[in-house]
Amino acid sequence: MIGLNERDVYRFKNEQNKWAGIDIELINAIANKTPYTFKYIEMTWPRVLKSVERGEIDIALSTSVTEDREKYALFSNEPFRYSLHMLFVRKSKLKSFKSVSKLSDLINAPVTIGALRGAIYSDAYQHLLNNDAFKSRIAFIDNDKRMPNFVLKGRVDGYIESEIEGKAYLTKNPAFEKEIVPFIYLNKEDNISGKLMFSKKTVSQDTVDIFDVALKEIHESGEYQAIMSKY
Repeated sequence: MIGLNERDVYRFKNEQNKWAGIDIELINAIANKTPYTFKYIEMTWPRVLKSVERGEIDIALSTSVTEDREKYALFSNEPFRYSLHMLFVRKSKLKSFKSVSKLSDLINAPVTIGALRGAIYSDAYQHLLNNDAFKSRIAFIDNDKRMPNFVLKGRVDGYIESEIEGKAYLTKNPAFEKEIVPFIYLNKEDNISGKLMFSKKTVSQDTVDIFDVALKEIHESGEYQAIMSKY
């Protein structure tokens, strides 16, 4: 069983109310190279993490490896998906970001930034969360699809999102595109790889090894790039 939080471009319900998107195409390609079939269950990202820990689901897609998560989960060695993350900001608040060229600059900027609860956008972001001044700038949100609306309502001045998904939000909604702009990359020099995460309570290392073989094959064969190029 795979836990999914709905996200534009990556994993979403199509007009037939079926799961679609980059991550769904990728995991289906992987499934074709393993003896396993999958069932999806929709939940928020914080609940995905908790459900992996409890053994209520078996797999989470495109996750970062952390010391805390390694206590209850196994991770693929091979990457599932690469992504770049950006800071998106409200146009009318750009002056408040004039001194911001990297994440740590937010400490001294008079702004509030939306971020998905439980997300690890980069090593720098994870490290900065230990800084109380930085953490005070962050408004944690359980559903990242709500972040553009939080900007328009004035609850945050900007938010962190993947480049692909964040730009898709803007192009699909004229109100968002009018008011919100991509600002800076969080990890331009480091194309972060998300891994498959498996519950230690339900999945063995032998099973993870099978997935690693499939992951390596879709990357080396060009199948991964073919899927990504559609989006």
